Amino acid sequence: MPKQENYYFFRPKLSQRDIAGFLQIDTKTLYNWKKHKPNLYRIVMLGFKFEETLNLSKQHYEELLKIEANIKEEYLKTKDN
Repeated sequence: MPKQENYYFFRPKLSQRDIAGFLQIDTKTLYNWKKHKPNLYRIVMLGFKFEETLNLSKQHYEELLKIEANIKEEYLKTKDN
């Protein structure tokens, strides 16, 4: 099995079961937080959303770097000709 941090944070969407597993709690506990402690549940979900958004931003940045490198490479090829 992959490292826990990679397994949970590099997946596009997490299920309630995934979130509960990462937090090492039962899915019922997560449901109870949602029902009886909505602020705690909201903060936990915001944390997961932040991680998801951060990882997507990193992926987009890396893609942009590759595009930039390809453009520079193509430019140098045309300049040499």
